[in-house]
Amino acid sequence: MARRFKPLFLHPHEPNVLIPVFVDGEVVGTWDLRSYSSDLLSEIPDFETLVYADGTEPGTGRRRPDLWARRIRDEVEVFEIWVKRVTSRGGRVPFRFLRPDPRNPRIFYCDYYPPDGSKPFTFKIKLPPKYPEQPPRTEGLRAISYAGFRMPGTGEPCLGRLGQENWRRNWRKWGIAHYLALIGHYEATKQGLSIRKLEERLGGRRT
Repeated sequence: MARRFKPLFLHPHEPNVLIPVFVDGEVVGTWDLRSYSSDLLSEIPDFETLVYADGTEPGTGRRRPDLWARRIRDEVEVFEIWVKRVTSRGGRVPFRFLRPDPRNPRIFYCDYYPPDGSKPFTFKIKLPPKYPEQPPRTEGLRAISYAGFRMPGTGEPCLGRLGQENWRRNWRKWGIAHYLALIGHYEATKQGLSIRKLEERLGGRRT
């Protein structure tokens, strides 16, 4: 079975992510990044607690600090379940030790372990006021961002539609672990050959 790649570009800061198209004679399957990918995120449990990072409840605007306290616990628990499930079957998650900032309810810290075995480092995860409707943001992950696929002004990894489209469809059941899984996929696209050279070799073209 041969494999072709279809590029996905819309904006200048969008990550250069390839969509694999599996071919055996005719095209038999395409991974569409605009929809939920069970393979990419299958090890991460869905969330049930819905509350914005400012402590208000979506749809009502009522302040629910009890829900936010529960959400913080859920974020850490889901993250730890994800890491345990992946590592137990021999996989690798580059992120470890998610923990909330005790002074700021919108900030978490996490450690990143580079695939080359170099020294791990800590980065921040910042939650916007309308999280989880809006995805998290990272601070301190510039080391894994690449080429032009960085957030303007910050240099952080920019997921483009890989994050935007998937998050818009799934924010009610997604959390920090899901976002970090997408970051991990983004980071993996820069390993080995440059994406542009690989596209040229396979006859792909930029849209």
